[in-house]
Amino acid sequence: MAPPLGATTKSARRFNPSTLVFIGACSSILSFYGGVYTGIKVGSAQCSDSVEAAGRGLKGVKSDRGCTPECLAEIRSKDGDLQRNVEALAREKVNEGIMNKLDELCKAHLSKETIPKCDSNNEETTLLPRSLTHFATGLVRVAKDDLMSTIDFGVPPNPDTKGLDALIVYNVKDALPSGISNANSPEIPLLTATNATENCDTLNVVLTNNPGPTRQCLALVGSQYQSYHVQRYMRRDKHHSGLNSKFPLELTSRGLTRNGKVEFPPPSPTDVLDHQESLRTYLNNADGIRKKLKETIDGMGVKTVVVLTCNHGQSELLMNFVCSSRSRGFDLKNVLVFPTDIETKELAEGMGLTTFYEETIMASIPKGEAKFYGDIIFRKVMFAKVLCVQLVNELSHDLLFMDVDIVWYKDPLLYFENKTLPDFDIYFQDDGSRQERYAPYSANSGFYYVRQNERTKHLFRHLLYSGDLINAWYSHQQVLIALLAEYNSLLGLSVKILAKEMEEFPGGVQYHRKNEAMKKIMRRDSNAIIFHMSWTTNKDNKLKFFQQMGEWHVQDKCIGKRFDEITNEPVGTKGALIQPCCSAEPIIKCHYKDKPSIIPCKDSPSIDRNGESFW
Repeated sequence: MAPPLGATTKSARRFNPSTLVFIGACSSILSFYGGVYTGIKVGSAQCSDSVEAAGRGLKGVKSDRGCTPECLAEIRSKDGDLQRNVEALAREKVNEGIMNKLDELCKAHLSKETIPKCDSNNEETTLLPRSLTHFATGLVRVAKDDLMSTIDFGVPPNPDTKGLDALIVYNVKDALPSGISNANSPEIPLLTATNATENCDTLNVVLTNNPGPTRQCLALVGSQYQSYHVQRYMRRDKHHSGLNSKFPLELTSRGLTRNGKVEFPPPSPTDVLDHQESLRTYLNNADGIRKKLKETIDGMGVKTVVVLTCNHGQSELLMNFVCSSRSRGFDLKNVLVFPTDIETKELAEGMGLTTFYEETIMASIPKGEAKFYGDIIFRKVMFAKVLCVQLVNELSHDLLFMDVDIVWYKDPLLYFENKTLPDFDIYFQDDGSRQERYAPYSANSGFYYVRQNERTKHLFRHLLYSGDLINAWYSHQQVLIALLAEYNSLLGLSVKILAKEMEEFPGGVQYHRKNEAMKKIMRRDSNAIIFHMSWTTNKDNKLKFFQQMGEWHVQDKCIGKRFDEITNEPVGTKGALIQPCCSAEPIIKCHYKDKPSIIPCKDSPSIDRNGESFW
């Protein structure tokens, strides 16, 4: 049956013009040596050494290269043994000559065009067969460290991959590096990142790892509608979660773990209704809120705003930030606090800070402290964290958002406003956790710097509208990271994670796992700019850990109190609480021997099971 109009048959696809020339050359060789063979077959007046060798042992063969009449008669005999030996030897010599010439032609042809190499049996020895060249014409290796330092993808690097390579696949021949005519050999060449990418007009980057003890595979499907997302399949029962190798591969959420835990469930009707109520309140009052906030920020006279939010349950941590910063001489004129209740508003102003309090949108947020990560109070406070950043960003201000469980060693704004800093839209402290739910960034949502532009405005607008997911996932961190990945791809939003290996931005991962890094901080021998008491269960432990570190500056009489329980000064008196509440020197107390401390706490109990002394 004839192929459809416009179709290309398999045989027609196989040969291009240069290959046809190559086949013609091979045919010429065959013709030449065929003639040689014919000439040998008709014989000659003399017997050669080869003939003599072939007929060794036959009667009448002489040693002087001549043939006796008996020898010639044997050669001319149609069925003689010597005749057959001569013909066999001729065929062997002709075949040997053809193979040598054919190999030379193959090598010459390969220097001009990437086609399968020929071995002595004319078999393919290339790495990639022709059936893959529609999307993979060559491969090169690049040292992973070299690639990630040449092109900053923004993600936190894995420090345990020294000496490992990344693989670059070239879709078309024109993308091959200069000087590389064939990157389709069994030996994959190793190049520098600059050389490997010099002719790449675009570079699609896939970050991959094997999450746990799974037999993971990666499929690259060429000549297909381009996708910038990864589809994930897992062997499992379609109606029940969890890896089960007895079942076929099923489309699976990236938030489904091999053990069947669903990290990214869709929001429930309750999650949706709760979010809609909060969002409706905000949208109905948004114009007035933005107008008042603009007046407040204009009155501060700053371009970059340091944004914090806090309820009364966390107020002593806010006070400690102020007292610690004052002890080091920092000017906090850039700081704007979004209190979620009137008590925190009064305390923040009493500490000399500028506040913006909007009761209509903060009324639903509880005043008490969260008992643990992800509880209902924690989730309610998350809405305030999203809202305050979105409002300031929407007013076209750069901002630094930070949780209240942070102390400064240096002014972080000097770092982010340095003109030599690589130009990213948003910078995050590295959370340190490498759980799949935080991939690919592991961004800590408690300390990040945002440059105002249309990309970041859309990001935080979308985050504000995703409160139902925040309710369902118990934190805005996972939702934020998912949106970072989406808009990095869709809008070109550039995201930079300040890797945990850096000394400048330590946090909970260093406190709980990196004793040597913490000892440098205790000795004041570190380049740390801030310290963030993340990875810590509740406020009480944060307070104790700060006391051990020598970073607690709030007097006991001010902890957990309202403004009017601390001073008789009129409510709203700015700075009235600094003198009674702030200690110029740190208030140091030992609590746990197995946690970092500025003084030895060997006589204190351990907080962790089988915890060993820090000192």
